Amino acid sequence: MKTILIVEDDPIIVQVYRAALKKRGFQVDVAEDGLVAMKNLLQLRPDLVLLDVMMPKVDGSYVLKFIRSRPELTATKVIILSNASFADAGSEAVSQHPDAIFLKSQCTPGVLAEKINELLGIAAPDPSPAAPPHP
Repeated sequence: MKTILIVEDDPIIVQVYRAALKKRGFQVDVAEDGLVAMKNLLQLRPDLVLLDVMMPKVDGSYVLKFIRSRPELTATKVIILSNASFADAGSEAVSQHPDAIFLKSQCTPGVLAEKINELLGIAAPDPSPAAPPHP
């Protein structure tokens, strides 16, 4: 089972994405700010981090820099999910080479799950029902 760490301070966002990802078979852990995330990353070693940029205590840009600087986290994929303007607050995060970036206001759980599957090399389930046997 693949593990995803959601680093997000908005409990509603956490609730929506945690439920959607668990439903798709992922183990989901949550860190409510960047400081908690950095404390847990080395122990959890998630397959993917879903990272907000604008957070209290330690922002997402710093967390991404931390992830990219640790050899034991080199395989960890990072998706930025934020409403931060990437012209200012988010530009630091973008410079750390996230694997994908989505604006919260324009991203559905389904779209996010597709990208996660792509990044983690998980085949998407076949949406077409099995054909009935031919007589």
